[in-house]
Amino acid sequence: MTNKETVERLNSDRVNESTATINLPVEEREAVIVADNLSKYFGATKALDKVNCRIAGASIFGLIGSNGAGKSTFLRLAAGVYRPTEGSMFYRGQVVFDNPCAKKDIVFVADQPYFHFDNLKKMSALYRSLYERWDQELYQELIRIFPIGEDQRLDLLSKGMHRQAALILAIAAKPRLLLMDEAFDGLDPVMRQNLKRILARQVADDGMTTLIASQNLRELEDFCDHVGLLHEGGLLFVEELDKLRLGLSKAQIAFREDVTAEQLKSAGLEILRFSARGSLIEILSRNTEAELRTILNQMNPLLLDVLPLTLEEVFIYELSRKSYVVSELLA
Repeated sequence: MTNKETVERLNSDRVNESTATINLPVEEREAVIVADNLSKYFGATKALDKVNCRIAGASIFGLIGSNGAGKSTFLRLAAGVYRPTEGSMFYRGQVVFDNPCAKKDIVFVADQPYFHFDNLKKMSALYRSLYERWDQELYQELIRIFPIGEDQRLDLLSKGMHRQAALILAIAAKPRLLLMDEAFDGLDPVMRQNLKRILARQVADDGMTTLIASQNLRELEDFCDHVGLLHEGGLLFVEELDKLRLGLSKAQIAFREDVTAEQLKSAGLEILRFSARGSLIEILSRNTEAELRTILNQMNPLLLDVLPLTLEEVFIYELSRKSYVVSELLA
């Protein structure tokens, strides 16, 4: 397994699957993960506080937040490692904790992977015995992509190589739900792109659902279908990326004469950010690209260049509406 806790949860006492299935609404039974008023306390510390969310199948969900925001706790609750203090965590309509019927579909890659044996050959044999969907052909492909020898001693590998070994095992197990804590930590740029490509393929071809926790927005740029932001144990924000970007536009423009933000607002643009460097103006507006082009073209600009929006810019806007500052929430 990817850490000690994962083997322990797979070997937990068997429960009857029917007793672990809750009478949820149809749309929530169709979701892969449902958190219902989910809270987890460690003594007096609230790691998660009344979190509610639904994560659809065959998708990649990015869970964003700074250190201590509750990301790892959420993943461990989804994996069935922790029991909720209050509320519930469901996998396909079943309570996850103490439910091997649900856990056999789930693999959790922790931020510090744990290996029970000293090399990949022995670890892959363990995984084959635990996961009925283990794919040996996929495993062989992965050890070619992530060049780790099956007989190399895992305890002598670097942090990045440890991560790669854990990912090889997790992906080759072909889980229905893959949970990854800081999945890209320690990987070089080439390996990061390889991982993104493999995960996207598994989601498209095998219907795998992937939940990635990270404190780095740029790692999840143009990769996730949905993103959620955790802060101090609370879920502030969950949205589909395409929907977020749909109503926002960013552009560089220039005019023959100076133009102010107020003039652009008067023309019909909802300006969220305005900056000028000489004659070059950059704006972020709450308008579709078509609206922005129509309005600005009526003003006869010398330059009109619509720019792609970064995930960070989208978050800055959405969080500013809730009186949060993104630099305070993300590392």
